[in-house]
Amino acid sequence: MLCVAGLLSVGLLTPGCGGESAVSDAPEGSLGEDSVRQQCNADGREVRAVDVNNDGEPDIRHVFEGERESCAQYDMNFDGIVDITRFFGEDGTTIVQEEHDFDFDGRLDQISYFEDGALVRKELDTNFDNRIDTWVWCAGRLYSRQERDRHHTGEVDTWEFFDDGLLREARYDDNNDGTPERWELFRAGRLAEIRRDTDLDGEPDQREEIPRESAGERETALTCDGSEPPAPPPEAAPEPATSGGEDAADDDEGREGEPGQDTADGMPWEDVDATPDAEDDGEVDHQATEPTLDDEGDGDEGDEDGGTE
Repeated sequence: MLCVAGLLSVGLLTPGCGGESAVSDAPEGSLGEDSVRQQCNADGREVRAVDVNNDGEPDIRHVFEGERESCAQYDMNFDGIVDITRFFGEDGTTIVQEEHDFDFDGRLDQISYFEDGALVRKELDTNFDNRIDTWVWCAGRLYSRQERDRHHTGEVDTWEFFDDGLLREARYDDNNDGTPERWELFRAGRLAEIRRDTDLDGEPDQREEIPRESAGERETALTCDGSEPPAPPPEAAPEPATSGGEDAADDDEGREGEPGQDTADGMPWEDVDATPDAEDDGEVDHQATEPTLDDEGDGDEGDEDGGTE
């Protein structure tokens, strides 16, 4: 089946070319470029459609600009609505962006961004309200940084920093004024200290050490591609308790996760580009995997990881 250029438009497909397209609208809060998403616009392009299940409706659409494929769309559950959209680079094969509708409601739930075919950033709508609430930056296959809108107000209120995918520090804006009032510091993936800004001057003025027996389970390293996380590093042996009358040794020296001591000057939302520089990402090795629904129609969509709660 072939839909010639001009029959497919962004947002709505004519009956001969299927139902509504998941590329119609990006969720609120997305940092992606609209110019990339326009690669699925059929104006001046050729659309080649494939009917996988022989029901007379196309299930896969390949959009070509000349001989180069610029976009591909997949209807994974055969309901006439696009569930996965992929955008390709200048070579027509390297993925630069991928969009998923996980709950088949016609609205995007995850947008992934690639550089040289490797995943570098993700945006997620974890509560399916058509608004991005989680932004993830990747270093290789592991989490490097994450920002979240926990309260679903449309503003970032949580900033999290990772070492090799393992949570090192979390900052929380609990009163929605744009500035954190609470810091949680982790050692080897386990909560070690909580700091609070009780007078709201932007600096912590209370500090609470968390005993290991009260810290709960260790965090698990997070992977951007959903692969098996690496084993956590070994924990240092707990320090022996001091005898009566002795002052505990100052353990500030060498502490990881001091508030304000991060990769960006100032607070984490200041002077930080939406897409990290390649030199900050480290070596990336995740390659995008093809949807298991193919032109022969002998598969299903693979699992995808979601955002942290």
